[in-house]
Amino acid sequence: MGNINIAGIQPYVTLFHWDIPQALQEDYGGFLSPLIVNDFQEYAELCFEEFGDKVKHWITLNEPWSFSRGGYALGSFAPGRCSEWLNPECTGGDSGTEPYIISHYQLLSHAAAVQVYKKKYQESQRGVIGITHVSHWFEPFSNTTSDKKAAQRALDFMYGW
Repeated sequence: MGNINIAGIQPYVTLFHWDIPQALQEDYGGFLSPLIVNDFQEYAELCFEEFGDKVKHWITLNEPWSFSRGGYALGSFAPGRCSEWLNPECTGGDSGTEPYIISHYQLLSHAAAVQVYKKKYQESQRGVIGITHVSHWFEPFSNTTSDKKAAQRALDFMYGW
């Protein structure tokens, strides 16, 4: 990263963009397990220690909703888990529960990384840390109260991270 800093380019580093180490996926299911929280915190801390003098912009997770939905509800992203009734090609899973479990442990992992960064590194490294969200906008189908409430629920679900 030294050369890009010399060139005046400021790196924005994403710690997790849907690529769990295979060993963690096989050992305990990755983000399906609470064990991921400590492992993610340790990984983040290693990155802060090794690259914090060159990186001032940290992103803990890229689009956690997309990862949860695509990987564990629809089976369209790795690891391809979902309910068989939804997609017969899925490699196992439960579309009704796993996306929520994944989301829970993603948020706890994000919080753990942010906490350790703010506590141990932010003051000396003078960087910032956050999360990247994806969202869709929803408009009511009509002006009825029920359609307006449905659109608001959809927005709450998307932005409620």
